[in-house]
Amino acid sequence: MSGPLAAMTQPNTLSTSLWHRRLTMTAATGFAFFLYFLTAAPGLTWAHHGADGGELLAAAVTNGVPHPPGYPLYIVLLQGWLWLTGILFPNTDIAWRGSLLSVVCAAGSVGVTVRVAAYFLRKSERSWLWAGLTGVAWSVAPLPWSQALITEVYALHMLFVALLGWALFVKRRQDYWLLLVMALGIAHHLTFVLLLPAVLYECWFVRAVRGNGPPQRQRWRYLMLFAAAGVLAALLHIRTPLAAMAPVPSPVNWGYPDNWDGFWWLVSGKAYRSYLFGAPSSTLLARVAAWASTLTTQLTPVGLAVMLIGLANWDRQQPHLRNFSLLWLTPISIYAINYYTRDSEIYLLPVVWLSMLWFGVGLITLVAWLAAEWPLWQQQWLARQGRNPATNGNALAGRIPSSPRLNSQMTNGIALIALVGLLALTGWRWATISARSDFRAAYFLRETIAVLEPHSILISSADSETFALWYGAWGSGELLERYPDTVLLNYALFQFPWYRRLVAAQYPMVVGDSSSVEEILARNADRPIFFSEALPYWPAEQMEAVGPIWRYLGP
Repeated sequence: MSGPLAAMTQPNTLSTSLWHRRLTMTAATGFAFFLYFLTAAPGLTWAHHGADGGELLAAAVTNGVPHPPGYPLYIVLLQGWLWLTGILFPNTDIAWRGSLLSVVCAAGSVGVTVRVAAYFLRKSERSWLWAGLTGVAWSVAPLPWSQALITEVYALHMLFVALLGWALFVKRRQDYWLLLVMALGIAHHLTFVLLLPAVLYECWFVRAVRGNGPPQRQRWRYLMLFAAAGVLAALLHIRTPLAAMAPVPSPVNWGYPDNWDGFWWLVSGKAYRSYLFGAPSSTLLARVAAWASTLTTQLTPVGLAVMLIGLANWDRQQPHLRNFSLLWLTPISIYAINYYTRDSEIYLLPVVWLSMLWFGVGLITLVAWLAAEWPLWQQQWLARQGRNPATNGNALAGRIPSSPRLNSQMTNGIALIALVGLLALTGWRWATISARSDFRAAYFLRETIAVLEPHSILISSADSETFALWYGAWGSGELLERYPDTVLLNYALFQFPWYRRLVAAQYPMVVGDSSSVEEILARNADRPIFFSEALPYWPAEQMEAVGPIWRYLGP
């Protein structure tokens, strides 16, 4: 179409497409928000490896420093969020408000994912529909869904991963967005760095070639952009030593980073280095199988097949996106497989996110294939019935739909099947993923407070019990409100000089110059002493179960 009529039609078409896209983004984001809101943890929780939530909340309330690498961006955001929601929802559990931050971040990642998917599917009929299904698939996949329900750093990580795709592809002519997202993403979670080889490939071999100006100049510009992102990310860590050097330091102060040694110990993750490539070689195949299982269980084997169809489409029609995908998933997959912890599958969130884009592309690939093959199948069926379409005239010709009509029918059919399947998965997994009924951490804290005594020393070791106690002491404050002179010590952390220095400053009369927990017990034999769990290296005859904790009876 050309001339005045085309000039009148194209703006309306673009306006309608923009309206559809915005409506789809809003609907998918709203769906995700209500799904997460209805299944979010109502308070302190241990669901979905969420024990860190108690520590993160305690660090935010006391302006402290959480576990490595310190998460300065998340803590500042959490502090602002707790202040705002404290005004909007007074007298509510701060652990619930922390979960609500994850709900908002994760729902935001769904909206951004819809926009990124719309970019990749922009040449398809009703691209907004397929983009919406991509966003819904991301929202109901168990890995992102589980992290959207708890106070943890990964919902914000999910948002930055989606924003990275948005800045790299949707805003490809506005490099400042890419600079900002990379800086914030690196500052927030160090595994974000593992995505940068794919980003560099896209900038170096695609953007630089297609951009304005000589490719070599463009490549130098992108190298400078990456360097600037690294510098900005490093600058955001200035919050860590500033918090540690406060006149009254927070009791949550990993690394006690008021000096260079403590700061580097924290931000470099020195305490966790032994986990990387720490798995026995005999477990490698099992861990690879767990990696494959994680990807398969997101949308079942059927969904995985659709994802692989989408990846095959990119391999055939857009090889640079195939290369991008391989560079995106390989480093983070190697890291997750070789990081020897029980929750290492969480690091696969960026891989799951990319696989949802493959899912959207796979759906439209299926539609195109079925629309092309269906008339042939119908003709073959008619031929087997003894009816030749070429000789039956108009009466038979009407039984083979025209291509536009067939495409519409296939689009509606595949979209409906996909939507029903995703909603069925949501209902099927609801009870398993929902954190709404997980009260284990809250029960442990409540029952511990019930059996404690004045002047108690309470020693913990495992993350779950330790962080629940820290939350009760310095997050919600309920533990110290009941027993303000309680001394909280961590047996596992006592090996580090920074921790001994921290607790000596915090409890000078109890800890003093003690170099071990055993010395502290000996010099405080007149105080009630409890352990949060029965330590395997402590004599069982010296322990007595009291509620959920253990009383130390002495040697």
